[in-house]
Amino acid sequence: MEEPPGKPLSCEEKEKLKEKLAFLKREYSKTLARLQTETADIPACGSFNPGGLQLLSKLKNPSGSCCVDVSAVWWGIAGVREPCVVAACEDTVSLWKRLAAWQWEKVYSWHFVEVPVLQIVSVPNAVGLVCVALGSLEIREIRALLCSSVGDREKQVLLSSGNIQAVLGLTGRRLVSSRRTLSDQHIEILTLAEDGGCRSEEKQFLMPPEETVLTFAEVQGLREALLGTTITNNIVIWNLKTGQLLKKMHIGDSSQAAVCHRAYSEMGLLFVVLSHPCAKEREPSGSPVFQLIVINPMTALSRGVTLCCLPQGQAGRFLEGDVKGHLAAAVLTSGTIAVWDLLLGHCTALLPPVSDQHWSFVKWSGTGSHLLAGQKDGNICIFNQLG
Repeated sequence: MEEPPGKPLSCEEKEKLKEKLAFLKREYSKTLARLQTETADIPACGSFNPGGLQLLSKLKNPSGSCCVDVSAVWWGIAGVREPCVVAACEDTVSLWKRLAAWQWEKVYSWHFVEVPVLQIVSVPNAVGLVCVALGSLEIREIRALLCSSVGDREKQVLLSSGNIQAVLGLTGRRLVSSRRTLSDQHIEILTLAEDGGCRSEEKQFLMPPEETVLTFAEVQGLREALLGTTITNNIVIWNLKTGQLLKKMHIGDSSQAAVCHRAYSEMGLLFVVLSHPCAKEREPSGSPVFQLIVINPMTALSRGVTLCCLPQGQAGRFLEGDVKGHLAAAVLTSGTIAVWDLLLGHCTALLPPVSDQHWSFVKWSGTGSHLLAGQKDGNICIFNQLG
C-alpha cells in the first residue's frame, strides 16, 4: 500500500521536534543516572570483569555440541514460577533451572531428528512456554515447546510450516510470522492456548505489504501497533486490532537490509532501534552497528538520533545482536562481544574471546537485567551489566 509523500516540516515544526528530542534525552539521562546509583550488589563468580560485565555463572554443555541460541524464560516448576535458561543445539533444546549459588540443573529436553533448530522464539511474559524455529538455511517450521499436564513430560506442537521469512513472539501469548508462497505473502498472528496449540478462531491475518517483511517489533507505548522492516528498506506499521496496514515509510538506502530490534512511541514520535549487518564502513568513526532513529508517523520523515559504530581497535563487522532498554549487545566477526549505550552512542563494555573460544551469540535476559553469551563449544555464560 503506497503512501503519498509527507509535506516538508516548517521551521516551527522543526524547532518543536528539536525541543522534543532534547527533552527526551534529558529524561533518559536522568533515568540512566538513577539506575546506575541503584545497581544492586551481586556476588561474582570470580575476578573476571571485562569492562563493565560481571560474570555470575557458567552453564556447561555436557554434550559438547555447538549451541545455536539461548533465552531466559519463566517456567512453572513444582507450582512455583521460576526464571530458567533455555539452551538450543541443532538437535536438542534444554531447559535449565537455577539452584543455589548460581548453579544449574537440567529439567527438560526436547529432541529434533528430521529438521535442525535455528533459533529460540521467546514469548514475552509467558510461563511454561517457549517456541523454536526449525530449518537449515531458512525457517521451515515453528514449534511450541511445553510440558504435558499428564506425567509432566516434554511436548512439541507444530504451529506453522512453509517458507517462513520472519517470526516474533508477542505479549499476550501471541506469535507473528510472515510466510511466502510463489505468488503471495501471508502475515499471521497466532494466539497460543495453555496446551501450546492454536484453534482456527484464534488466528488473525494482517494486510501484507508488496515487499517481503524481514523483521517484526512490537511498539512499546502503543498496545495495538506492530512494526516491520522490509527488504526494500521500508518500515511498515499495522493495527493489530483490525489487521490494517497503516503506514509505509522509507528509511533511506544507507540502511541496507536493516534489522529492527525495538520500537517505542513517545510524544507522538516513533523511536526505532536498527542494526546494520550488511553495512560497509562509511562513518569516520568506523562501521555502523546499531542506530536509533526517530520517525514522525504523520509526515513519514525520519532522522538519526545516535549511531553506534565498532569500538576503536575492533575490525570486522556485526554478526548478530540484541537490544533491551537503552543497551545493545552484538557479536562481532572477531569473536568479541561489544555492549553499547544507545542514548550516549558509545561502547560501554568489550568481552574478548575467552580461552580461544569465540563468542557465537548474545541475548539479553527476558526475566532480568542479565546478559547471556554463548561460546563455540556450547557453554553459556551469564553476566551482570555493571553501572
